[in-house]
Amino acid sequence: MIEEYCSLPFIERERIYKQELYNKIENACLRKQVLKIKVTLGDKQLSDQEQLFYVYPYRILSDPLHTRSYLVCYSRKAGQNDSDKIIASFSMARLNHLTVLEQTFYLNKKEISHIEKQITKYSAAYLIGKPEQITVKLTDEGKRIYRSKLSSRPEKIEALSTDDVYVFDCSLRQAFNYFFSFGADAEILSPDELRNEFIENYSSALTIYR
Repeated sequence: MIEEYCSLPFIERERIYKQELYNKIENACLRKQVLKIKVTLGDKQLSDQEQLFYVYPYRILSDPLHTRSYLVCYSRKAGQNDSDKIIASFSMARLNHLTVLEQTFYLNKKEISHIEKQITKYSAAYLIGKPEQITVKLTDEGKRIYRSKLSSRPEKIEALSTDDVYVFDCSLRQAFNYFFSFGADAEILSPDELRNEFIENYSSALTIYR
């Protein structure tokens, strides 16, 4: 049994290991019950700080390569109103504790249509963060890596891209997570916020070698 469990893909092992949590969330999706979730934020300014969210669950979905599962939902921070809720996703790997509330909710046709369009365009993994137009200059090696590295890959906008400069419509977080490992083979041209984040992170890493 242990060998069979170990042979399964991570996404299936996770579901077995966290079966109780998955059942709670899927029942809440069916019954349209609000969830209360506390998560630790990974943002540099909010490192190791927990934040409380009220979540209106939609479905548990995987990323395009079926490597990770995500709770796709509308959510709002504690203290905000229901009208402030935004489309979001929470990694099931990082969720450990949540509370199912008696409070129920209703998503109208427009809200459902909006969330389904976002899932189709950006995948379940990157629904948080406003999509922006991101421009990246790639070396020949960078283009080779882009063709072969499929996980979390943003799709380039063909009409706006050239041989060396690729244009994407995705969140800053997706672009950072995907292109950071490219090193000198990818240069972020815009937006400045993302370019500066690369400069800061590469500079910080370099200081330990000086």
